[in-house]
Amino acid sequence: MLGSLGKTNQTNDLSIGTLTDTGRLSGDVGDQGTDGSGDLAITTTNTVVYQQDATYSEPSNFRHPLYQHEVSSRIRLQEFNDADQLELGETLAGIIYANDYPGTFKLGSSAPSGDYSVAVSNVMTDNRADDTTTVYNLYQRTTMTAPTEIDLMAVARGSSSPFNAKTGTYKGLIIMSDAHRKETVKACLDRYLSTITSSVKPIGSYLIRTSAPSETGTWVAKGTAIDTRNVVEEENTVTSYTNINSSNHWQTTISVPQDFLTDGISVKVGGVEVASAGPANTGDTTIVVGNKTYTRGNAVSGAPSGSQWYEFTETNTAQTDEIKSTTTNITTYTLYVRTA
Repeated sequence: MLGSLGKTNQTNDLSIGTLTDTGRLSGDVGDQGTDGSGDLAITTTNTVVYQQDATYSEPSNFRHPLYQHEVSSRIRLQEFNDADQLELGETLAGIIYANDYPGTFKLGSSAPSGDYSVAVSNVMTDNRADDTTTVYNLYQRTTMTAPTEIDLMAVARGSSSPFNAKTGTYKGLIIMSDAHRKETVKACLDRYLSTITSSVKPIGSYLIRTSAPSETGTWVAKGTAIDTRNVVEEENTVTSYTNINSSNHWQTTISVPQDFLTDGISVKVGGVEVASAGPANTGDTTIVVGNKTYTRGNAVSGAPSGSQWYEFTETNTAQTDEIKSTTTNITTYTLYVRTA
């Protein structure tokens, strides 16, 4: 159908934009690594949306509508010519797309209010590392309260009643049948929509943009899709040692009188001394060694005579990236349609 939207590129279809989801799918919330690679690698999924275009062909039930106009102070009845048909199509498009008539589209994660159904499912899925996903669809209006009907007049032709043939001897004027009226009006609209090209965007053209289109005309937003991602922040790595034993402890030794060979602070992790300080620093509560800071905690029992053991933490100030549960908006895509 001319003017329809979809994910499949058929012959002559026109790209109206691309929806991109940038999701951290290879990492989970709490993972640490290097932003953009490894556990925190960013995956990108692109979906191109197309508007259907095709060469216009006149349907069998098309009839040239009549209109009256004044020529040299006389009222004349005249059949629509090509230019008149395009003008009628433009008028119809303005009414249809400005008022969300059946056949028009909206973008969103849930159906808009009114009579809408999913026309194109999953045009974008917003994926995040916390396993949250939001699926966006293209919804199409299916029904509405019918507007007041307007009869169209045509030239009566043919050899027998009801003289509604496309060609033949002139028999006067008739009111078009419903079939002729429907196909005639649709044909005028289709003829106008068939003028949409990659560079010419008449009324009824759709575009997906991250900001309002700069193309000629009045463009109205018809829904959005948001690409979000879990926040990645640099974090210090903190390890707490509370199960104190001979292999993991903060030990302070103070003898009276002082023994400069044995007094001081000794911090062990896995049986290996990782930090130390001399007798003059026995009251210190922190020791910095390279990128690591050791901080003394609560006193515990079990130390050798003349010494005291403490719980402690090891903080690595060489920061690593960590995926958070909070999210941030990366890009907001908006579906626009030209209405005037």
